[in-house]
Amino acid sequence: MSPELDALLCEKYPKIFAQRNLPMTQTTMCWGFECGDGWFTLIDVLCELIQHDIDVHGAPQLEARQVKQKFGELRFYTTSATEIQFTQIDMATAMSKRTCEECGAPAKQSRSIGGWVSTKCDAHTKGNAA
Repeated sequence: MSPELDALLCEKYPKIFAQRNLPMTQTTMCWGFECGDGWFTLIDVLCELIQHDIDVHGAPQLEARQVKQKFGELRFYTTSATEIQFTQIDMATAMSKRTCEECGAPAKQSRSIGGWVSTKCDAHTKGNAA
């Protein structure tokens, strides 16, 4: 993810991304958001829902340990989460399988590009097929 969008998420959700600048000996969040800009909105909405649950319903504060793309889908690893928060994370993961990681357009998951599974729209897949 671009440094600008990385910084925006950390600014909007400082409690969720409290581990963002810790050393790699303490967290894998030190690597930042290991996905494309196209999933920014998915992560933003997910964090808004999670922080709302925490602030309004008194759920324990969740901290992201790692946010990345793996096997063509969003992975959002946390220190802990409530059942509602896990459901919200699962929904964002499901949506990432249909959202281009590069631009956010509708996409198909499991396109093999260079041997890697990814989720990209037709425009971002052209010329990259295996």
